[in-house]
Parts: sequence; structure tokens; C-alpha cells
Amino acid sequence: MGKGTHGPGGGAGHSHSEEYPDDTWNLWCHLASAEALNANDSNAMSVFRPFVKRLETEGSLHTDGDEELLIKITFASPCSLRKLMIIGGGGTDHHPSNIRIFVGKDDIDFQNINDTIPTFSSSLPLNETGEAYLNVHPPNAFTNVTNIAFFFDANHGSVDETILQYIGMQGDHTHDRREAVEASYEVLCQGHGTKSHADGFQAPASV
Repeated sequence: MGKGTHGPGGGAGHSHSEEYPDDTWNLWCHLASAEALNANDSNAMSVFRPFVKRLETEGSLHTDGDEELLIKITFASPCSLRKLMIIGGGGTDHHPSNIRIFVGKDDIDFQNINDTIPTFSSSLPLNETGEAYLNVHPPNAFTNVTNIAFFFDANHGSVDETILQYIGMQGDHTHDRREAVEASYEVLCQGHGTKSHADGFQAPASV
């Protein structure tokens, strides 16, 4: 085992990307680092990108030896995560089916992860079209955070390889460690949402 533009959930927040100024899934702009464990590439920055590029397959991460994938990120300054979008790659059997999120655990690894209580966990639906998103909670646990770890411990086909194509993060960021930027969001995708049994994946009935 090798371990060692508006859209769904879009809103009125602004982006710091000059190329994608309307991207409200914009916390990728504020990443200082992203590390992948048990993956074909230890640099995970490729799966964090503009919302309009969420369906591109280039840069997808593949697990190495089994289905478990751990992504550890650090923001350049504290951010508040509110919504999360996960898109798998390859055939649907390889798409991640479960996520555990750990906040403020920068020392987490495969040796201690199963002994650590996650901040939040949820099952993941197939999300080939990039329309379903997850509301993370409780909100205070994801406010002004610097380190987050995303652990994908299973996939939809129970196969040895999990493929991750995109992680989208929506929320608020700080210009520095003192001044917070506030943003309010409007849901542009109307329709009856659906929820998973684990609190919260919302898939608009129409876009």
C-alpha cells in the first residue's frame, strides 16, 4: 500500500482570481498547499481549480494500491468553509462514496486517522455533472480555519482504485488574520433538493 460563474450553490461572493472574477467556489484561490497521501501524485493542487473547469479530467488523482485517499490542505490565511463539491473521475465505480473531514489536524495520517474523531462525515452521491454539493456543519467548526484534511475511505464500486477529479470549496476568506470578508450567497439552482442520509448533499432538480 503506497501510504506513508455561478452554479449550484452559487452566490454573490467575489473571487480574487483576475481570470475568473465571478467564481464563487473560490477558496481554491487561497490555498497555500495541498498534499495527497496514497495517490499517484503527492501534489493535490490539480483537483482544486475554477468551478468552470470542474468537469475537466486532467489532473485527477488516482489512489495507489487501495481505495483510501487523504488530501491535506493549508490556507494562506484563515477561511470559513460552508459548501463542498466532490466529483469523482474515471468510471463511476471509482468515484468516492464517503468522506470524513478533519479540521485543525495537520498531523493526521494513515497511522492515526481511524483513532481520530472527524469534524464532519457524509456519504457521497455520484456527481458526474457537478451539480450536487454538501453543506458542512456545524458552521462554527469550519469558521476561520487554516488546515483541513479530506479522507475518502471508500468508492462506489468497492474497487481498489479511487479517482478524484475535483474538490470545490465555497465560503468566506480573510484578507489577513484580522479582517474578515463577509459574503452572502443566493441559490441560483431552483427546484426540490434531495439530501443524503448523512445530512446534506443537495442536488438541484433543474439547473
